[in-house]
Amino acid sequence: MAEKNKTIEENFEEINHIISEMQSEEITLSQSFDYYKKGLELVKDCNDQIEKIEKEMLIIEEESANV
Repeated sequence: MAEKNKTIEENFEEINHIISEMQSEEITLSQSFDYYKKGLELVKDCNDQIEKIEKEMLIIEEESANV
């Protein structure tokens, strides 16, 4: 499972590593499924973080509009 304390940048770096590993000709089918699952978890974590940031930005925009 993706570590929730990682930054978006760290998750993207790990996703890039997973992509490189999956492009290897020496990877087994089992390894590719494991990498795929890990990649999906990382992407979900990134999406969750981005969604949280978007909500925070909306709150800030609403507060500044009411000033």
